[in-house]
Amino acid sequence: MKPNHYLQQSSEEQKMISLFDIAKTVLHIGLASYSLAALGEAKKTLVEKKHWLTDEEYLNGIALSQLLPGAPAVNLNTYIGYFLRGFPGSLIATIFFILPCFTLMVILAHLYLNYNDLPWVNSLFKGVGALVVGLVLNTIIDLWKRGVNSPQLTVLAAGGFLMIYFLKVNILTLLFLAGSVSLCFTFLTYKFKGWQVIMDQRFWLDKKKAERAAVTAKFSFSKKSFGITLALLAILITVNFTINFSDPVYRQLGNTFFRIGGLTFGSGYAMLPFIQDTMVNHYHFLTNEEFGAALALSLLTPGPVTVISAFIGYKVAGVFGAALSMANIYLPAFAMVNLISDLYNRAGKIELIKMVITGIVAAFIGTLWAVILKLAGSSLVDLPTIGIALAAFGLQRFTKIDTLWIILSGAVLSLFIF
Repeated sequence: MKPNHYLQQSSEEQKMISLFDIAKTVLHIGLASYSLAALGEAKKTLVEKKHWLTDEEYLNGIALSQLLPGAPAVNLNTYIGYFLRGFPGSLIATIFFILPCFTLMVILAHLYLNYNDLPWVNSLFKGVGALVVGLVLNTIIDLWKRGVNSPQLTVLAAGGFLMIYFLKVNILTLLFLAGSVSLCFTFLTYKFKGWQVIMDQRFWLDKKKAERAAVTAKFSFSKKSFGITLALLAILITVNFTINFSDPVYRQLGNTFFRIGGLTFGSGYAMLPFIQDTMVNHYHFLTNEEFGAALALSLLTPGPVTVISAFIGYKVAGVFGAALSMANIYLPAFAMVNLISDLYNRAGKIELIKMVITGIVAAFIGTLWAVILKLAGSSLVDLPTIGIALAAFGLQRFTKIDTLWIILSGAVLSLFIF
């Protein structure tokens, strides 16, 4: 298949990013990404270091990742892969992003299920939890400076925070309200000059970064390319369900995770109650105690919390069961990204739609403050945990030390302190 996603360089010569480069880069992001820190790690690598995307293109990817079911961090990397190289890029990016967390979870699940004694889990969990707070805080600040840079967007971001933190609205309600308010603000901007003058003031403007040449993707919609993508997705889904229905246990694992992955919006955390009810109460694949251990281990591994599916799959059907469970929980959103990304990006080039999407992104960034407050409340319980969080924040923000080394050092330090 001839890809239709290219990079436009300053020389005006088009050059594709290789699938190997995508795999290598996304693998590193997957290794260094804990919880929402995945968003910041992807931005730092893809926007600031490699210049594969602009800030605007990256934020558009965040918006789409929130509009779809499943884990937003996985959706974002699937979108980035598709943005760069179409269907092959999305497949490579998804696999290599979840590969580190999958591998680590299988190892940890094996240790837990065979030895049933992990005295170091509590100490690691306590230290890594504090570490994540510092990394996520840095991510939110960076996203805020790029995605909430006008009075209009500040209002939307504040509204997103209030709706999630105080009103406890669900993600669909938030997206609907944010989109509606953003549409109204856009209309007022077009119709009233006074409103435009006030609301279009820019904060946090870094002229050097704004003027720096960035690599941008050049989109073109092709019916042939879309047809090939559709055929490949049909083959992938057919093979998946053939495996699911080849064995009663595979059917229970695969079809359940496929349904949860396709119908649950908000985040990986929103899936946990459904996973627990089905796997513990309905199928009795594991006990509540084992589910709690699986959740703790999922927070100790990089990647999204939905890696808990690999623990359950491994306990029930070994390594193949773990792979089947993780494939099914991400497959619905993977298919959606491949089907709608071109339409989404074409629509995003229309100024009206672009402004509405920008408002939705701002509202989402506002909700991240609610997340960090909850994380801090549960993780920063004493002076050592506060110190680890501040150290992680300072090292990532003010030094050039790779995030992966910060995480590894913090994990080792946690074992000594706690």
